[in-house]
Amino acid sequence: MNTLFVYNTKAGNTFNTSILDEIKTHLPSKFQSDFIEIQKFDSFDTDNYECLVAVGGDGTVNTVAKRAFNQKKILAIIPQGSGDGLARFLGHTKQIPIDVNTILNGQKIQIDTADISGHFFINLAGAGFEAEVAHAFDKAGVRGILGYVKTIFRLYGEKKERKITLYLNNNRFELPFFSLSIANGNQWGNNFEIASKADIQDGRLEIAVMRKPKLHQIPNLILFMKNKRKSNPLVTYFRCDKIDVENSGDNWHIDGEPIQLKDKKTVNIHPKSLTIIVSHGQKENAKA
Repeated sequence: MNTLFVYNTKAGNTFNTSILDEIKTHLPSKFQSDFIEIQKFDSFDTDNYECLVAVGGDGTVNTVAKRAFNQKKILAIIPQGSGDGLARFLGHTKQIPIDVNTILNGQKIQIDTADISGHFFINLAGAGFEAEVAHAFDKAGVRGILGYVKTIFRLYGEKKERKITLYLNNNRFELPFFSLSIANGNQWGNNFEIASKADIQDGRLEIAVMRKPKLHQIPNLILFMKNKRKSNPLVTYFRCDKIDVENSGDNWHIDGEPIQLKDKKTVNIHPKSLTIIVSHGQKENAKA
């Protein structure tokens, strides 16, 4: 299987090019593969590759997965980011020998993908507070969990609730919201799960509408997201396959990457539209 490894040296906060050497040491001598920096990927011809491997974080996975989706290639992941939401959802360990073995010996499954107003995403898109964090985080140019925490606390006091309008399978809902997550996978990253019931193979998306927590509610909200608790009074859930969004603001994120989206937003899911390699013990991690 001719394989292209697409790596991002800016992923996470500890990426070292020795990771690439480690990957190569675990590949068979006759394994057909090439390596390319993600900065060169946009203009790189991938027609002759069967498998595209994202070596980086959620943004790298999004970029590589989009090409795999468009060209009907196989996707694999070697997570090296600061959040790694999709990789953690699928049960990756962030151990190079295990992740390479998955590429060599794992199973291929079909998963859903989605788009928002034509912009591809594979794990999660969001608006409100989580999008403001993504925009601020990107602007600051820092990485790692500590950078996220600092950004979250700085923005928490500034941002207020607003009203959002959702059309879910043509049913209209107007709700107060602080943060909106449209989830194909189950988490933002770092095992903070905003949609624990998400199933990346069921042809539907989880929508989580979060109210702004008061200070005393934050510890319980953190426990809710870290411990896969069933419900929290601050979060309202829906599940559907067609979503229209109004009054969300223009700041969004797609798989953790900031983006500006004007006017009404339309979200569509593409059932079982991408082939991905997971280990034989990981398939059930793709389901709630």
